[in-house]
Amino acid sequence: MAKSGSYRAELEDEIDKKVFALCAEMPSFVTGYLSSRKGNSTAKTRLSYAYDLKHFFTWMRDSTPSLLQLDVKQIASSDLAALRGADIDAYVAYLWSRGSHYAGVHRKFCCLNAFFLYMIRKDFLTANPMEKAERITKDPNGGQSAVHVIKLQPKEIPALLDTVEEGGGNLPHDIYAGLSKKQRSALEKNRIRDLAIITTLLGTGIRVSELVGINISDLDLENCVLEVDRKGAKRQRIALSDEVIAALSDYLLLRNSITPASAADADALFLSGQRRRMCVQTVEQLVHKYTTLIGTKEHITPHKLRKTYGTELYNETGDIFLVAQALGHNDVNTTKQYYVEESTENLLRHRNTFQMRKPKRKE
Repeated sequence: MAKSGSYRAELEDEIDKKVFALCAEMPSFVTGYLSSRKGNSTAKTRLSYAYDLKHFFTWMRDSTPSLLQLDVKQIASSDLAALRGADIDAYVAYLWSRGSHYAGVHRKFCCLNAFFLYMIRKDFLTANPMEKAERITKDPNGGQSAVHVIKLQPKEIPALLDTVEEGGGNLPHDIYAGLSKKQRSALEKNRIRDLAIITTLLGTGIRVSELVGINISDLDLENCVLEVDRKGAKRQRIALSDEVIAALSDYLLLRNSITPASAADADALFLSGQRRRMCVQTVEQLVHKYTTLIGTKEHITPHKLRKTYGTELYNETGDIFLVAQALGHNDVNTTKQYYVEESTENLLRHRNTFQMRKPKRKE
């Protein structure tokens, strides 16, 4: 589990405050439900559930004549007992009409299903309206229901690292010339730190929240290991490649010469220009800046770098269990959903591995 007082533990506490602030705007039994999820979900996931439930209760109030004069938090379990499968279908139809994507509608549907199961288990309800609701199998608006993995293309990976390492020096003249003097100076000043960040994201597949939470004391470069706080408040030791170790070693020489702005940031690995622990938004902006400079076709975020790592690791090893372990997935089916579908490159690489007959010799 996450160490007490660690960056991730503090972050989860802050998110939980937002969760309970939302709970105060909803019926009291929602607090019990979200509290029951604390042992098997992250604070960020619970926050998503809270937003989804608030959205559903608001829709329910606004679409039910007898509830129109009530505040959302005044909705009672007896009001939920009056719901039928057709009402859930109407809510899903409302989501589609608002242009919601398949993933968002499916998530809200699953959230409601888990919530109503809790209500039955705790004897608030005797019947589950979700059982009679239509299953969500496709997007009626014609959008993609299958997972599409956006990632860096193989040739873009070295281009990105070269651009960061050289401080923009290898960019086409017209792109580099378009940068301000301040932007050019920032590229040069931060290139060692930025290279360590990009290399670590690409070379380990850790989440951006895990990256900014890294402390110097979490590193054991001699044994090629980094310990991170994973989702679900668990600690995991992950292996570091020689490339990642080299980038981190170079940065540590610089980091050790910087005096953090406060005692709270003393052990933080990655520091901002203000000498404080870097935040998720800063890293997201950093990744966007560099990937834009190399002209990526897709909008690349730190999470897309994670998907790049997972896909490339699977294509090279074909071992889905290894990929699941490296990415910190509890369920290998999650890994399959996002990474096996991208295995076409691996199949092409091995298309002649199985030979039915030996090639005939040319006379």
